Amino acid sequence: MSLTLIGLFIAFLGFYFLLSQLKKHKKSFNYRVLTALIGGLVFGSLIQLTLGNHSVVAGEFSELISIFGSGYIKLLQMIVIPLVFVAMTASIMNVEGNGSLSKIAPKIIGVLIVTVAISAIVGIASIYVFNIDANSLVSVVGSNSAIEARNNNLVSTQELMTNNGLSELFLSIIPSNIFEMLTGAEKTSTLSTVLFGMFLGFSVLQVKKRKPEKVQGFIDFINAAKEVVLSMVREILKLTPYGVFALMTTFMMTNDLFALAEMGRFLLASYSAIIVMFGIHLVLVSLFGLSPKTFAKKTWPVLVFGFGSRSSMAAIPLNVETQTQRLGVDEETANMSATFGTSIGQNGCAGIYPAMLAIMAAQVMGIPVDFNFILQLVAVIAIASFGIAGVGGGATFAAVAVLTIMGLDITIVAILVSIEALIDMARTALNISGSMLSGVITAKRNGSLNTTQYNAQSTTPIQKESEVSA
Repeated sequence: MSLTLIGLFIAFLGFYFLLSQLKKHKKSFNYRVLTALIGGLVFGSLIQLTLGNHSVVAGEFSELISIFGSGYIKLLQMIVIPLVFVAMTASIMNVEGNGSLSKIAPKIIGVLIVTVAISAIVGIASIYVFNIDANSLVSVVGSNSAIEARNNNLVSTQELMTNNGLSELFLSIIPSNIFEMLTGAEKTSTLSTVLFGMFLGFSVLQVKKRKPEKVQGFIDFINAAKEVVLSMVREILKLTPYGVFALMTTFMMTNDLFALAEMGRFLLASYSAIIVMFGIHLVLVSLFGLSPKTFAKKTWPVLVFGFGSRSSMAAIPLNVETQTQRLGVDEETANMSATFGTSIGQNGCAGIYPAMLAIMAAQVMGIPVDFNFILQLVAVIAIASFGIAGVGGGATFAAVAVLTIMGLDITIVAILVSIEALIDMARTALNISGSMLSGVITAKRNGSLNTTQYNAQSTTPIQKESEVSA
């Protein structure tokens, strides 16, 4: 082990010590996540500028700290399916009133689908506003072994989708084996879990109407399981600042800074589209007679967490708690909107990103982008948004699905994967905002929104009881 490698690792651990000191000095969780994010970007950039991105030492250091970064991601992936399963089952079976479920679920899904369609239009517009030419990007960035490897992997995924067809894609959502579904092995496992959880919860409701005493033990078990899983999630969330620092360090250290600079315009266009969509969320809030300023202020801590963790699923507990304790949304609506929002109608991952890449792929292939093309693209995006997993990498799958259905080349996806982590942070925050928006609007339309609680000026930090801290 070289002295340079030892020095890098000591500096890495030194930053971890700094993060622990920030906790001791009562710095907020979001402050520490942002500090880790910026620190990782700077530290990784300095390593690449000093050693180069093909350095043996840099490679060894990247492998060493993957224990912290990739380990954090694997912990999030580990808890995703159990969290979605118990959250969805509990949210359905705990609904009170015969007509409550039919009043809540369709409206939440409707808001998510409408907003993902709007986000697709915003993504399309951003390509033209920033005058992005995919042909120029491809010629400048070129190709290398990493891009070719990613492209080969994506091509195999595209071929699988093409051979199966759209009908098979939808049928794959229905689990033929619930135990295989719970392993999360398939791309559609998340939505399959949502579907099974809804069916199980609905079945419990039916039994509860006829013989409540027969099913009370099962209800207690699911509710208890939910609390245990949420406790596991909170323990994992405590590692977020440390995981974010390792992930951002690795990202900046292993990617060509020159290539990243050439992709800067696409990055700027993506963030601009995301910011515009955030603005549209606030406009929609105001259209329902609610204060957009209050919505933005109270949802901010959850969005910051999503930005750092890149997982809307991991944010479910914070999402529900914010809706119920700060935005005045009833518990049934909050649980359902937070869970649905992890796999249906994600505005960032399933809306903006696939739309932008579809236009760029059409440019590369010389396909004219007219009104009919755009109309078809928006419809495909809305349909394909069902089942996009709310964890890092979900947007790539969404883009491949949309481009496959549209008959477009996926080379552009392989090229842009290198900067996806930078965009994915903001996309995840937008996804979470969309799910909370659907909860607030649904509760408002159903008359179950506590407007006094929504308008209250108190901004008591969420998760005080669970102490999400490192």
